Amino acid sequence: MSKKSVSTTELEQDDWVSKSERKRQAEDMQVIARSLMKLSDNQRKKLPMSEQLKDAIVLAIKIKNTKEGFRRQMQLVAKILRTNNTEDIKTAIQEFDLRHKRSDVIAMKLEVLRDGMLKKGDEAINAFIEQHPSADRQRLRQLIRQANKEIKAEKPLKTSKELYQYIKSISTASIADSNT
Repeated sequence: MSKKSVSTTELEQDDWVSKSERKRQAEDMQVIARSLMKLSDNQRKKLPMSEQLKDAIVLAIKIKNTKEGFRRQMQLVAKILRTNNTEDIKTAIQEFDLRHKRSDVIAMKLEVLRDGMLKKGDEAINAFIEQHPSADRQRLRQLIRQANKEIKAEKPLKTSKELYQYIKSISTASIADSNT
């Protein structure tokens, strides 16, 4: 008899989780739920979620303006998350965040490249053409000349934005060509 009570006591101790730990886990699930709410519909469709979880998130989005109802719905979403495999969902959310950060970094690099072209002129154009032979040198010079005129005249930077879009299209085309 004493052996049975010892083994069940050991099992209970192995499964035992403190109340603080359960609260931390619940809060982690609510953080995941909030990040799920911030995703677009298309991104959410790509996630491995149960129908029950999808429905709960959609309802939470609909009632996000009602404070108490939204809070309770978020608790429900967190409860449903506890029963699902959250590792796949966390991984997918992190992947979406990485894509977003990568696009921000690429945009920053393109802006630096554009600004360098506006300041250095032909030297920067030649360096860009060496990297991207499909670029139109005449079009680049024309856009840079017009953008510099706008900057000197303190007009809105319409051509500078157009130059950025042109550089972006050439760069993405070069990346696509190198991948195939």
